Amino acid sequence: MTLHQTDPAQDAALPPRGSLWQTLTGTDAGAAAQAWADLMFERIGAPGEADPVSVVMFRLDPATRRLLPAGQAPQARAPTPDAISAAEAALEAGRGVVRGDGAAGLAPTAPRPSAARQTVTLALPIAVDGVSGGVAVAEILPLQAGAARPAMRRLQWGAAWMRDRLRSERSAEDAARYEAAAQALHAVVAVAETGDFATGARAAVTDLSTRFGCERVSLGFRRRKHSRLAAISHSAQFSRNMGLVRDLAETMDEAIDQRSAVLFPPPADDPAYVTRAAEVLARDDGVSHVFTVPLYVRDAFIGAMVFERPADAPFTQRDLDILEAVVTVLAPVLDEKRRNDRWLVTKTAVTLRNQLVKLFGPAYLGRKLLLLGLAALCVFFWFARAPYTVSADAIVQGAVQRSISAGFDGFIAAAPVRPGDTVREGALLVQLDDRDLVLDRLRLVTERQRREIEYDRALADRDRAEARILATQIEQADAQLRLVDEQIARTRLTAPFDGLVLEGDLSQAIGASVARGEPLMTVAPLDDFRIQLAVPEGQIADIMPGQTGQLRLTAYPDRAFTVEVEAITPVAEYGDGQTRFRVDATLVGAGALRPGLEGVARIEVEDRRLIRIWTDPIIDWFRLKLWQYRPV
Repeated sequence: MTLHQTDPAQDAALPPRGSLWQTLTGTDAGAAAQAWADLMFERIGAPGEADPVSVVMFRLDPATRRLLPAGQAPQARAPTPDAISAAEAALEAGRGVVRGDGAAGLAPTAPRPSAARQTVTLALPIAVDGVSGGVAVAEILPLQAGAARPAMRRLQWGAAWMRDRLRSERSAEDAARYEAAAQALHAVVAVAETGDFATGARAAVTDLSTRFGCERVSLGFRRRKHSRLAAISHSAQFSRNMGLVRDLAETMDEAIDQRSAVLFPPPADDPAYVTRAAEVLARDDGVSHVFTVPLYVRDAFIGAMVFERPADAPFTQRDLDILEAVVTVLAPVLDEKRRNDRWLVTKTAVTLRNQLVKLFGPAYLGRKLLLLGLAALCVFFWFARAPYTVSADAIVQGAVQRSISAGFDGFIAAAPVRPGDTVREGALLVQLDDRDLVLDRLRLVTERQRREIEYDRALADRDRAEARILATQIEQADAQLRLVDEQIARTRLTAPFDGLVLEGDLSQAIGASVARGEPLMTVAPLDDFRIQLAVPEGQIADIMPGQTGQLRLTAYPDRAFTVEVEAITPVAEYGDGQTRFRVDATLVGAGALRPGLEGVARIEVEDRRLIRIWTDPIIDWFRLKLWQYRPV
């Protein structure tokens, strides 16, 4: 029993159903896409509901971001412009798209030509973990209203197969990348576990030869435009006059000169690389497959590695990709190991010789000019004098700061102001939640009214004892009402004077609980300031009350304010990685400032030699360290 009626010619073009399911789960991605299209062509329609016209599976090329048909049914029918347009629209929108007449409630996304009004095009993007991988498109001829909806559901059901297929393919790609990283890590560990470069290089090539099933892996480094072998797998020693060594060196030079990995024999679709040296190596050494990968470190080709395999073990594309990744990771490790393997005296002598040659030899005019410039600067700093100033971080503070605290335990209902806002006296700063208090007041009012009714009844009954008790209870309720009214009034926290809100951003804490006495905001006046300086401990001895200086704030970098040192607090404070002393200063003259502004103040001390200004901190540090570590 079939799900729909199709044209006999179309049925004849479809492969057997059993083979389609086998192909769908096979390893060939193209054949699987075609099998999926054939299967969906059989199932997209339904008898009396809709007939299938075509089914196309588009794959998204990650490099060009273009949709390419991977499978279509019938195979003789090329994707129509309507199918391509719907696929592009679905990919861009990230959701299913229905186009054409007969969509039964699903509005077309674009007007359709009159000649194709009976064809409905369904397009559904296929994504894995949020990354698009393709689009499934089906064209149907609806036989009744509302045929597009069940067809879209069947398309969604079938798309799950391709989604799982894409997920499996990406898992395989991830596995290949993980394998490359693991192999590179093993090679790096093989080098790192050894003490010297020769042992590390031999361990690396031997490990790679074993892991990748190579007959031999060789490593060489470029020196004076020619490669010299550094290590051969499974060989502790080798003679540089051996013919094999010369063939390997020429093979390495061949790849380095072409600045690319070279495979022999080259694949048919590979660019034309010169492989003469690799061919000679394969013929003389009796191997069939040679793969050479240059070592690229610090924008230069410094050597190469040669991998050799027999005829029955050719290199696959996966092997080539992994080997290139391993060599890319291993190259800087081997180069660093080779450089560090030299004697310390040798490295020092080579570095010193290179610098002296650059300084006193030909060329390198910039170095010579730099040395002369440094000498001229030293002479200038020795004789030049300049005002010595002490720089300190500064912050503008209000002379008086009022803390706004919660009068009782409660919850924040509103906070209309934030730090930096200017407020008037009596302005609302914080509103605490008074709903519980209002309910409590309503309860007390109700209780009082009930007592009043009972009191009136007792008077009517001339029950004086009961009346006195009820009168006392009414007075008690009145006292409780006054207390609740006072608490409700205290839910409004207002500004005590005209000022600026310094602290207490409660806009993100609406509904949060507060405890009695908890500070909520800080308000400072607008016209009374003090400047607090943080002077480093090494320069506090130069500061005295009465000294003046200049203050520049971050908000006003082009204006200088005059400040005068008022007092020095003899208490050290640690912060920002150093110890500082607090110094209070006053602002000389009026200034349009705000509490909380920060900047830098420079207090004038005296005129000193420029070189002393620059070197005093360093000399003081050396004196302290010399005394600290000097033997008693």
